[in-house]
Amino acid sequence: MAVNLCAGRGLSVEDICSASINSPVNICEASLGVLRSSRATYESSPNVYGRSTGLGALASVREGEWEGREDKVLVEHDVGLGPQAPREVVRAAMVVRASQMAQGYAPVRPEVSARLAEALNADVVPVVQLEGSVGASGDLAPLARIARCIYRGDGMATYRGRVVRCSEALEQAGLKPIELAPGEALAIINSNAFSVGMAALGVCASLRLIRESLRALSKTLSVTGCNPQHFSEAVADSKRLGGVREVIESMASSACAKAPRLQDPYCIRCVPQVYGAALEALRFAEGVVEAEASSSSDNPFVSGGSVYHACNFHAAGAAIAADVAKVALAHVGNMVERRTAHLLSQQTTGLPDFLAVKGTVVGAMIYQYAAASLAAKLRLLASPGSVHSIPTSGAQEDVVSMAPNAALDLLRASAVLARLIAVEDALASQAERVSGGLQPQDPREAIETSVRRVVEAVGLSFLSGLA
Repeated sequence: MAVNLCAGRGLSVEDICSASINSPVNICEASLGVLRSSRATYESSPNVYGRSTGLGALASVREGEWEGREDKVLVEHDVGLGPQAPREVVRAAMVVRASQMAQGYAPVRPEVSARLAEALNADVVPVVQLEGSVGASGDLAPLARIARCIYRGDGMATYRGRVVRCSEALEQAGLKPIELAPGEALAIINSNAFSVGMAALGVCASLRLIRESLRALSKTLSVTGCNPQHFSEAVADSKRLGGVREVIESMASSACAKAPRLQDPYCIRCVPQVYGAALEALRFAEGVVEAEASSSSDNPFVSGGSVYHACNFHAAGAAIAADVAKVALAHVGNMVERRTAHLLSQQTTGLPDFLAVKGTVVGAMIYQYAAASLAAKLRLLASPGSVHSIPTSGAQEDVVSMAPNAALDLLRASAVLARLIAVEDALASQAERVSGGLQPQDPREAIETSVRRVVEAVGLSFLSGLA
């Protein structure tokens, strides 16, 4: 299904997830008309940052326009480092930037905005490195790399599954380079789109992982049993937290069919409360990210026939949202790890400790080691990235968001949680086999099968390789 971008229309996290994989993107004619008007206002304004002045701390320098300046702006900001961003991350950044431009505040010509959609639809995806942005004066480095590729044909891109030169990808897609007009290079890169796109994918993955964790929980409960009161309508009615009801309603009514204990361990009994709180945190993050993806992130921007200078590019919203989401995932991870311990406990399941049946040495003991390692990593990744501001551009850009770091750690946390859920899923399957009188499956095969199942259910295949 196509993702349609238009002024006043919100872009959802699910839209971004969909476009990051392959969904086509359309920009409505009304938005292109508003951009045409905004560009005319911008061009008629005599004193505008980035067009008549220098950039950053050099804003006081009266520079003016000169031939080749727009290309030089992109070249000098293209300082990305580190590993290559997954294709889905780059596509997410591109659709977010297109959505932000489609709101009509950006001082660019319609064809500049349209090129983002054209490149996405032709599957021309620039090769971008993950590191180098502080998420404040826009995500300058990664967006400069994207811009150099899709407007100028510089650098490398993935095109229909192959890595080729951007110039070759544009030519094969029937897209000609676009000469940027004065101020447009800054307008393209002075945006938080890379941070917002990454955070959106992290939130999308996290919400889907909660669903997958509850599915694995149901398998665990078939072995451990539970008191059905812990997941009852009375709990949903008595707790004024929407996430609690959402969790309870998503669980199968037969999940607690086994004879109950009066009080289950917290990792079972408190699932509605802990997972419900995590869902509330993720819904908060989702709302913030969607607002950022559907807003101006420009400086300067055009509104009501005037040019304004402000800080719409600052990615504090995406940074804080990503940090909140990471904490939520760590709480879920704590619950998952503890359930792996109970799956190995005779006191909880009635099965041999560690599932160490005849013919095994340690049984399934090492599953919990793996779960402990992953839960510890989730806790490390939950450390907030958004508070680590380091001033840039002298003393001018003195409080930056570090949103790219926070958002990338959210993606990494999602990948870790996917593996942790897979451990519980595989271990619960092993316990079911032992309960049925069968020998445990080879643990390597069991884990790999469960990881594939979880990642496929989330629908973001790059998570399986994210370190």
